[in-house]
Amino acid sequence: MKKKVLDVTDQRCPLTFLKAKEFLKSNLNCEKKILIKGIDDFKKLKNSIGRNFHIETNKREDSIYEIIVKKSKFSSPLK
Repeated sequence: MKKKVLDVTDQRCPLTFLKAKEFLKSNLNCEKKILIKGIDDFKKLKNSIGRNFHIETNKREDSIYEIIVKKSKFSSPLK
């Protein structure tokens, strides 16, 4: 399975949300990871994505967080 990574560590909300939304739409058949900087932006994005997808989260470095998108809550699992 292909893996795709979106790095928005150099962006701030709302750009992080907009880029993540487009990233999730355009990469349906692969594992998705989103890297984000800052606890506030991380929490906002995690809550938004968590409404529609099953996710896992990890802290990578100082203030870098990783959101792994597993599958949609409303349709067949994303591959």
